[in-house]
Amino acid sequence: MIRYPLIVALGMLGPGMVCAQPAPTNQARFEKPDRWAMAARAAVFLRAQQDKATGGWNVNPQGPTLPAITGLVVQGLLMQEGVDEKDPAVSAGIAFILSKQQPDGGIYDRILPTYNTAICLSALAKIKSPSAEVRSAMVKAQEFLKGLQYGEGAAVREGAVEAAERVSRDHPYYGGWGYGNRGRPDLSNSAFIIEALRESGVSESDAAFQRALVFLQRCQMIEKGSDGKIINGEPYAKGSTQGGFIYSTSENKDKPGSGQSFAGEVAESLSGPAGLAARVTLKAKGADGKPVTLTREEIRTRLREKAKESSNPEHAGLGDRCVILFGPGSTDTSANSFEVRAPGDVAPRFEILVGSAFADVAEAPVTAKAVEHWQGESRLRAYGSMTYSGFKSYVYAGLARNDPRVVAAREWIARNYTLEENPGVGTDGLYYYLLVFSRAMHAWGEPTLRAVGAEGGPVTHEWKQDLVERLSRLQQSDGSFRSVDDRWMESDPVLITAYSLVALEHAE
Repeated sequence: MIRYPLIVALGMLGPGMVCAQPAPTNQARFEKPDRWAMAARAAVFLRAQQDKATGGWNVNPQGPTLPAITGLVVQGLLMQEGVDEKDPAVSAGIAFILSKQQPDGGIYDRILPTYNTAICLSALAKIKSPSAEVRSAMVKAQEFLKGLQYGEGAAVREGAVEAAERVSRDHPYYGGWGYGNRGRPDLSNSAFIIEALRESGVSESDAAFQRALVFLQRCQMIEKGSDGKIINGEPYAKGSTQGGFIYSTSENKDKPGSGQSFAGEVAESLSGPAGLAARVTLKAKGADGKPVTLTREEIRTRLREKAKESSNPEHAGLGDRCVILFGPGSTDTSANSFEVRAPGDVAPRFEILVGSAFADVAEAPVTAKAVEHWQGESRLRAYGSMTYSGFKSYVYAGLARNDPRVVAAREWIARNYTLEENPGVGTDGLYYYLLVFSRAMHAWGEPTLRAVGAEGGPVTHEWKQDLVERLSRLQQSDGSFRSVDDRWMESDPVLITAYSLVALEHAE
C-alpha cells in the first residue's frame, strides 16, 4: 500500500575567509557563531592547500588532475559572505578552471569529462560579475553537457573521451548522464549536471530537463504514484513503494535495465507469519587476498547442509524456503554481506544455525532479530545520497510540490531522516551525502523538516542546526574534516572539507 497520506501529516511543508576577513556585523551571524566559525576555519585550511603555481587544488603534476575539486573549493569560497571573484585565491582558482576547458567545451583533464565539467560549471555560475571569458566558457560547457545526455540528441564525437549513445525513450539509459568509463548513465552524474545547467541559467523547459525526468523516474523505487499512474515501469521497481532513489537503471553496459543500488536489497510486499532475520557479514578478504563474496546459490547450499544437521523442524528445508537479501556494495550475482529471513520464533537458535553455516568466512558473529513478517519480495534498496540527489533534481526540473514523484521522495526522506550516516550504506559517502542533503534542503526552501520519530509520530527537525551540529563533531583543529570512510575518495581532506564548506554555507 502506498502511504501518501503520511506526507499530509508530516508535511515537509511546501511554499542557499580570508584570514583577515572582518568580524561579522549581521545579527544573524551572531546567532549562529558556530556555523560561521566552522566555515571560516574550513576556508582557511583550504586556502592553505592551494597550489600556488597553478591556482588549483589537488593538482597532480603527472596528471590527470580533477578540476572538479578546484570547482568545489571555489564554490565554497564564493558562497562566503564578503568573498567574490576578485579574491586572489578565488581568482586563481577560476583561472585554473578556465585553463582546463577543452576544444569540445568540456572542462576536464583527460578523464571523467561530465563530472568535472558539471562541478566546474556550477562554480563559474556562482561568480557575481562574470567576465566575457567566463560567460563564453559557461555556454560552451552547457552545450558540451547537453551533447553527452543519452537520448535522440546525443552528440557523436569521434575519438572523444566520452560519447553518449543516441537511444530512444524506451531505452533504460534515456535522459541520463554517466562518467563515460562504465558505458551507462548514473544518478550521481545526472544530478550534478541538472544542478549545473539550472544554476547556470538553462530554463527548466529545456529539452534536456524533460529527457532527464525520464531517467530520474527510472531511478526512483516506486512503481505507481498516488494517482495510480506508473512512475517507474522497469522490472526492478515492479510493486515497489519505497519512493527513494537508487544509483542507476543499469549495473553496467552489459546489463541495461537491471538497476543498480550501492545499498543492496530490501524486503518489500511483506507477508506471512512472524519470523526471524539474521545478518551475516563476510571477511573483507580471503586467504587469496580477494574480497570474500558468495552467490545466492552458495548461500542456500550452506544453509541446506546445516539445516540437515538440525533436529529442529523449523529448520527443515531452510535453504530453499528462506528469503536472501544482499547487503550494501553487492552486485546482482554475489554479496559480501546479506540477510537471511526465515520462519521461527527463537532468535538465539537461529543465530547459531546461520552462524555455523558461515563460520569459516564470517567476519563477526551472526546476529538475529524477530520480524513481523519474514516473507517478502527482494528489491533494490533506495538510499540517502541518491534520494536527496533525485529529490533535488525534481526541484530543479520544476516539478510541482504536490507532484506524486516529489511526494513519494519526500515521504522516503520523512521515514529515513538522519545525518549520522548515509542511510542505507552507513558511512560510505557520508560527506557526499551531507553535501547533497544540504543542497536539496536549500533548494526546497524550508527551514524545518518534519520526519517520522522513533515512536512513529511526527518530529520536526531544524535541519540546518542538525547539519551544523553533525559537522562540528567531525571538524578538526586545523579546519579540515576527519575522514570516516575511504570509499569514493573520502579519505582526501581537501575533497571532504570542500564538501563540508559548501554544506555549511547552505546551512546559513
